Amino acid sequence: MVAIRPLGTGDFAQYRSVRLRALGEHPEAFTSSAEEEATPEGDARIARRLAPEAQAPHDSVLGAFDGAALVGTIGLAVDMRAKARHRGLVVGMYVVPECARRGIGRALLDAQIESARRIPGLDSLVLTVTAGNDSAKALYERAGFAVVGRDPGAVRVNGRDYDKLLMHRRL
Repeated sequence: MVAIRPLGTGDFAQYRSVRLRALGEHPEAFTSSAEEEATPEGDARIARRLAPEAQAPHDSVLGAFDGAALVGTIGLAVDMRAKARHRGLVVGMYVVPECARRGIGRALLDAQIESARRIPGLDSLVLTVTAGNDSAKALYERAGFAVVGRDPGAVRVNGRDYDKLLMHRRL
């Protein structure tokens, strides 16, 4: 049984390790790269994600723990500008491969959706998934997300372009 909880500054080392692993294993799935994140500037970005900020009070990262080991993550970012704060962006979804097919991804997604529902004024969530990643797309669809658009060549890895599908869900 995994436990899901918000990550904080004390989880930096484990989160950094899992994040770099995700970026290295699936470079086409993330806008950030392992090379960029494995720098002092990358460490600062990772630390900011885990520290509460007045300018981003609803941003969070949830972690799935199998015992003491962090085995999955999912983030939520809410743009606090008046015209945009009704939508949240789901980011950084990843489960370590050795824990795949145990329902951890769905548990993380469900927990983030429930967390989003508690944010005043937030009424929808958006995310992107790499076109061709059918298992992730199916997970998001089972959780109520629907494809609403396609961003051709959204990321380029080693000279190859990957499209991203934009998915949306009402809360």
